[in-house]
Amino acid sequence: MTFLVFNSSIPLACTIGEGTTFEHRGIGIVINRDTTIGKDCVIQTHVVMGGGGRIPGAPVIKNNVYIGTGAKIIGGVTVGDNAVIGANAVVISDIPPNALAVGVPAKVKKLGK
Repeated sequence: MTFLVFNSSIPLACTIGEGTTFEHRGIGIVINRDTTIGKDCVIQTHVVMGGGGRIPGAPVIKNNVYIGTGAKIIGGVTVGDNAVIGANAVVISDIPPNALAVGVPAKVKKLGK
């Protein structure tokens, strides 16, 4: 149903934590049914979180993660608490807590001091 209304695919089977928001009504978001998203995350438009077929696993997004517009998080990767995924980043490996991931493929930068 979400595809018809918002042009997105967010299956009821995926786990989404309390307080997580999909900005701009979740337009263009595609999420694998086995994905887990923690509490208080912010997910911008046109984000893909997927896996399956040739790419095993589904993403696990921990708490308080910000995912920028157009980001792709592919396969059985884990994104740690308080991480920031930059716009259009392609995440294909784990991102530690409190880190910034940018680029294609995403490279990790440390947030804060």
